[in-house]
Amino acid sequence: MFIKKLPHLLVTLLAAILIGCGSSNPLADEAQNNLKSSDFEGAITSAEKSIEQYPGDPLGYYYKAVALGELARSKDDPTERADYYQQMNETFETAKSIADTSENVPSEINNISGVKVALWQTEFQRGVDLATNDSVMSTVDNPMELSMGHLKNATNLQPDSASSWNVYAQISARNKEFEEAVSAKEKYMKMISESKIDTVDYLHLGNYYFNLDKHDKVVEVFEDGQERYPGSERIASALADAYGRVGKDQKAISTLDKLVEQDPENPQYRLVMGTKIYQQAMRIRDTLDTNSQEIMKLQKQFQQANQSKKEELKSDIESLSSENEKLMDEMVELTDRAEKEIKVALEYRPDDPAAYETLGVIYQNKAKTYFDRRNRTTDNKEAARLDKVGKENIRQAMEYYEKAVELEPDNKNYWRSLFQIYTFLGMDEKAQEAMEKAGMEE
Repeated sequence: MFIKKLPHLLVTLLAAILIGCGSSNPLADEAQNNLKSSDFEGAITSAEKSIEQYPGDPLGYYYKAVALGELARSKDDPTERADYYQQMNETFETAKSIADTSENVPSEINNISGVKVALWQTEFQRGVDLATNDSVMSTVDNPMELSMGHLKNATNLQPDSASSWNVYAQISARNKEFEEAVSAKEKYMKMISESKIDTVDYLHLGNYYFNLDKHDKVVEVFEDGQERYPGSERIASALADAYGRVGKDQKAISTLDKLVEQDPENPQYRLVMGTKIYQQAMRIRDTLDTNSQEIMKLQKQFQQANQSKKEELKSDIESLSSENEKLMDEMVELTDRAEKEIKVALEYRPDDPAAYETLGVIYQNKAKTYFDRRNRTTDNKEAARLDKVGKENIRQAMEYYEKAVELEPDNKNYWRSLFQIYTFLGMDEKAQEAMEKAGMEE
């Protein structure tokens, strides 16, 4: 959620700090009068003359900085404003430095912070409006890019504003500028107290690193998040995914195990656990499929190879076949464990359609495994057995999907799955109904 603040009008602030001001420096007074009449270029010229003739008077620098800020605000393109703001900041710093060594410090110096805050609020609010207000967004061609520019200006005007960095990170991510998003988010998380860092902050930062393909950093972020929020299902689930992407499947499972240990009767934890375990089983299946395709390719080469080459090919085939046997055992074990966890979840929450859908997916994929084995065997008796088991599994999947649509009848994904199964089983009337419910007729 973006933070919205009502900006103070800079013109009101200028009126407050300019009207009634006077000095013994006529060039500073001239710069002041030019500001009042909105002649900002003239104000800069007068201020620079003041700096030249009265180098020990901070007012020349002060009015030059105010004029630079107003010139920046006159530019529609936020990138054109950035250089003016940079010069303004530097000139204000010079004014304060000179004032620190002056016996009589002009009262205007105390207004520097107010001027910068007013400009910051203008940039910040404009950036937020361009990202969230439809009526504002419709007035420009590239609202998100402009939003990012205004928020970048806001961070330069008030680098200690945590909210600026946080919103800038979100807008940068929406613009797919993930390096900027990471940098801004990390600044934000360092600026606020540790007690205020929320789970969503870790989730956002981890997602930004994910989009940069920096998966080790994703793991690091979510490990930090889990240390702070050990009971967060979202962080534990994200960390498990991150471990899976870097090949640490056992760590992924143990991460979810800890959640379940903390609250074994929590059905959501069980459902997440089962789902993640099954995702790992599916990754193993992908490897199995790749190996099986390679075995088939090698078998074709074997038929045409000479004797010496056949020995080499035979060894490769046996090696891949042995690996597949181990992978198959591991996949079956993980699938059974996933199924068990999801069924436990249903014991505590029997009306969870997502749990039934996951079981439907599990049994549908079990069926596919049997049908694939059926298609590869040359033993007719074994093929018939595999076909029977496959159909038993597909019917079980059908029952789970039917339970899911009973609980959530408007879910088109459930109906699409049922359409596939009804079609496969030759249940034409039910397939037609499922197709209509899934919105597939259009």
